[in-house]
Amino acid sequence: MRALLKNRDFLLLWSGQAVSGLGTWISFVGLNLYVYEVFGSGKILGAFMVARMLPALFFGPIGGFLADRYPRRTLLIVCDALRAVLILGFLFAQSLASFFALGLVLSAIDKVFLAAQGALLPGLVSKEDLMPANSATKMTHSVITVLGPAAGGLLVAAFSYESVFLLDSVSFIVSVVTVCMITAGTQAASKGPQEAPWRELKLVFAFFGARLTLLFLALIRLIDALGSGAYNTALPVFSKSLIFSRGAAYGWLVGAWALGEFAGALLVNPLARRFALKRESLFSAAVILMACGMGLTFRCGVLWPALIAIFAGGVGDGISNVLFNTVLMQETPDEMRGKVYGSIIALVFSAVAIGMAVSGFFLDMFPLQAATDCATLFIILGVLAGSAAFLKKGRPQETAP
Repeated sequence: MRALLKNRDFLLLWSGQAVSGLGTWISFVGLNLYVYEVFGSGKILGAFMVARMLPALFFGPIGGFLADRYPRRTLLIVCDALRAVLILGFLFAQSLASFFALGLVLSAIDKVFLAAQGALLPGLVSKEDLMPANSATKMTHSVITVLGPAAGGLLVAAFSYESVFLLDSVSFIVSVVTVCMITAGTQAASKGPQEAPWRELKLVFAFFGARLTLLFLALIRLIDALGSGAYNTALPVFSKSLIFSRGAAYGWLVGAWALGEFAGALLVNPLARRFALKRESLFSAAVILMACGMGLTFRCGVLWPALIAIFAGGVGDGISNVLFNTVLMQETPDEMRGKVYGSIIALVFSAVAIGMAVSGFFLDMFPLQAATDCATLFIILGVLAGSAAFLKKGRPQETAP
């Protein structure tokens, strides 16, 4: 961690994204409230939220291809500059079509940004510092997840929707300034002849096919995303069934999850070094902890046991997320890193959307317990996948850095 504190490029990227991430979460709450106030329809709000996830399927890979063809720092600057302008467009949008168009374009730019950011980070730090760098990023994200929505709600109540959108725009401008000061990532990753996009996609499949460890971890992450989508859809409804919660259960549960993620990201590197655990073994144990914590949450009838269970699930998610990103960054060649990250983004967000849709269907058609059982079913698949990692045979695994 000390080396990271002396790494100017990493600190610039990390600080800029912390500011813009906080602004994004603030505007996330403000935007959803604004859409509901303008149109007065829960169905439109739900459709708007789901629609913002759809671009991931296409623009994750597109962003990956761009990140391997053009300078990654330039992509980040362009994406943040566009988002700074487009978020203000909601202040002038009047029709339903304009709201959806702005939401879809912003979501598409977000996915291009994520692919470029994931491809750039390994070029800023050494291989040994990747895990601490991912831990720092994940911990910051967890804190923002708690503070951003709360700040967004307070700003809307105390001031106006305009203040929320203006603040988010300013946060993107801050990110542009910090990224402009980064010295790495000014050259394109690939300097050779470019393949057609569909041929490059075949290279990604071939890459995963030749690296069973990465393929195995990606499959577990995909199952996790299915469960997370189902879980997050059922959680607000489930929270209302808890006794002695006084209507605040949902906020407490979300906060406990984020706090668990923070703890997991903080502990992953000391755990790996202290016990000399293999990365894959620690990842599998974290997936099992996450899945069990999520599943047990739905079996609690009182708030405090549910908070403990969801905190444990968050710890597992924090550990597994850091390890997955670290292994992916360490084993992916620089010239393919954007495409690989873009493909993972597409798969994960699509899986989350499927999980949400299935869980939402159960919520409308069946009692609450059936919906939570649907989410738990996906979680059990995660447990089985995590357990299978202990029995997986293959090439010798490396220990955690």
